[in-house]
Amino acid sequence: MPRPHSEIPSQRLAVGRAQPSATPAKPYRSNWWSVAIIVIGWTALAYPIMLLGLLSFIFMTGTYDGSVTVGSVAFGILGVLLTLSMLAFPVLLGMAVKVRRRRLWISAIVTGVLTVAAFLYLTSQWIIPLAGA
Repeated sequence: MPRPHSEIPSQRLAVGRAQPSATPAKPYRSNWWSVAIIVIGWTALAYPIMLLGLLSFIFMTGTYDGSVTVGSVAFGILGVLLTLSMLAFPVLLGMAVKVRRRRLWISAIVTGVLTVAAFLYLTSQWIIPLAGA
């Protein structure tokens, strides 16, 4: 008895493409997961974001030591980039949890590493020394 037509692979497609997919796509999670992650993340990072943004502005304008040097401008630009990374991390993490895409996970991990680096810098160089003074 011949096979049904639905089981015969197409001659136009590659053999790997002709077979049905074994793993169906995972469904999206609720939007509330993303909203909760973003709100909690921005609440936790609000003070470091403001502090790093203020420090970047102070170093780039030269009000810290009275002069503007190449190093202070470079530090200011790095600070702004790290501030943007801290702003983007909760959003990318929330989207990665909701949508479950590898590209979003990779970008969330990269911005997360930059966020942790900025947070450690702020804690070790500014928050702890100023709290002890």
